[in-house]
Order: sequence, then C-alpha cells, then structure tokens
Amino acid sequence: MTHEEILGHLQGCLLPDWETLPDFGLYKDQMISLINRTLPGIPGLMDLTASMINNYVKAGLIDKPIGKKYSREALAQLLIVIQLKLTTPMELIKTLLYPEDETDTKTLYTRFRRYQEQVILEYKKQEDAPRLKYALQSSALQYILRLSGEDQPTG
Repeated sequence: MTHEEILGHLQGCLLPDWETLPDFGLYKDQMISLINRTLPGIPGLMDLTASMINNYVKAGLIDKPIGKKYSREALAQLLIVIQLKLTTPMELIKTLLYPEDETDTKTLYTRFRRYQEQVILEYKKQEDAPRLKYALQSSALQYILRLSGEDQPTG
C-alpha cells in the first residue's frame, strides 16, 4: 500500500466533528447507516451490525437506548469503539470511555478526534518514513494503554 493510500484510509477513519453528530435520538438501523456513510475507513475492518451494537450495550461500552433511540453520546461512544476494537481490548475501551474522573462523552470524543487529526498530520509530514517506525510506535502506545488498564503489581 502506498503512502497516499494509507493517508486516504486514515482520513476515512477520521471521526466527524461533534457538532455534526445528530443531536436527536437515532434508531439502530439509522446509526448503522450513518456510520457506514460517514466513516468509510478501511473496507471490511469496520463493518457494523445490529447484533454488535446490542453486544456493546450489554457490555456497557455504549449508553442504552431510550425508547429504542440512541443518543448523540451513544453514537459518539460507538464511533470510538469501532475505531479502537481492532487493537484495544474491550475492557480497556470501557475504562477509556468511562474514566474515573467522569469526563463527559463530548470531551472524550473531541480529544479522540483531535488525536486522530494529529496522527494524520504527522503521517503527512513523514512521507518517506518506514512502516516499521509506525508499527513500533503503535505497538508501544498499545502496550502503554494495556498497562494503564491493568492492576499494577505491588511491592
């Protein structure tokens, strides 16, 4: 895959701005349709089904629907879950989405999107950077995330 193709996929994974997310309830099929249209990402890797949404709700990863409609916050949580599920354990995703300091979903979502933008900008600058460098950086960040989500050994 060329640098431009990878960059295109990264840009296809960029979350929409918070302000563009619907601020009214969506049914499950509407969420799936919206996500498939606005987040093309890497075909086949981010496919979303109704049963996956049900499982994410049961696992406490996204907010429960109210009257079969999902809130803007639940949509934002789902978008983040889809992004992270390929590389991050679900329990760690849950701790990221529901931090102890009770940071709200809008703030978490906005930060996540900002980090995505930073990665894209960095990747644009590094056209000749070897893939190994990015693989190692990604691996190191995932290791740190996993450590932060686990109990640390005592003494």
